[in-house]
Amino acid sequence: MPHPPTPNDPLRPPPPSRVGWMVAVLLLLAVLALGYVNRVRLQQFTQAWFGQSAAVPPAASAPVAASSTPPHQAASAPQAVASAASAPLQLPASTASLPDLRNSDAVALREFGTLLGKPGLAWLVPRHLILHLVATVDNLTRPVVPLQVWPVHPLTGALRTTGQGDTLALAPDNARRYAPSVQLLTSIAPEHAVAVYLQLSPLFEQAWRELGHPKSAFNDRLLAVIANLLQAPEPEGPVFLRQPKVLYAYADPALEAAPAGQKILLRMGLQNERGVKGWLRQFRQALLAQMRPAAPGSAPGR
Repeated sequence: MPHPPTPNDPLRPPPPSRVGWMVAVLLLLAVLALGYVNRVRLQQFTQAWFGQSAAVPPAASAPVAASSTPPHQAASAPQAVASAASAPLQLPASTASLPDLRNSDAVALREFGTLLGKPGLAWLVPRHLILHLVATVDNLTRPVVPLQVWPVHPLTGALRTTGQGDTLALAPDNARRYAPSVQLLTSIAPEHAVAVYLQLSPLFEQAWRELGHPKSAFNDRLLAVIANLLQAPEPEGPVFLRQPKVLYAYADPALEAAPAGQKILLRMGLQNERGVKGWLRQFRQALLAQMRPAAPGSAPGR
């Protein structure tokens, strides 16, 4: 994780400057993995959208979970959850009249505004929002979420630490930096967030396909990522750090090997982490309650 003055922080969750519904679905919500993204296609697609090529790390086929679970079992866990929880189910068809993905920002911001209010909208990156949300969610189970795909502005302020050398650790008051984000998340009714997600679901699925996943559904990926986030460790003692060069890293090899989304939760502090996990469980429950058995031969995401 970056040195305090460095704004590009792969462990940094979407802040109050950007943590909108995405933190809700992502920090989830919060979105940034295990699913394969074709590097060349993503670079070409990003170049077409943003006019430049984004640096996308190679897909991690077997991210190591921060637990005692053997690596080969940890790699298959999110996929197994998605298969068990959502493969037989599908989202109800959206009845909303939606524009094409490339022209969806106004609609997306309007719908997210019903969740966040006007001040919360300032936290979001207003361009290519759906695309950024989908890419961030997908990256949450990878080693890092590239800054280029974040749907929210980086969190302001410096990482707070205590001690030095072998006693270097996250400072207890570092959690205060994330409190506004968590308060925003937990103030959103999970059922309301699900309603907005269902309204915009065709756009999420379109973005997922255009990012290189034509034969799978983003909704399945979302459920798998939420399951992975809920498996994040909850250390109750000090979280020790090391600083081999400029960047900080977790001193515990298991924590350092954890996916980016789990590291985000760890960095937020135990109380905030549990608050986010509680919200994600409610969101997942509300989402599954809306899903219906998939018709034979139905297309992914439909």
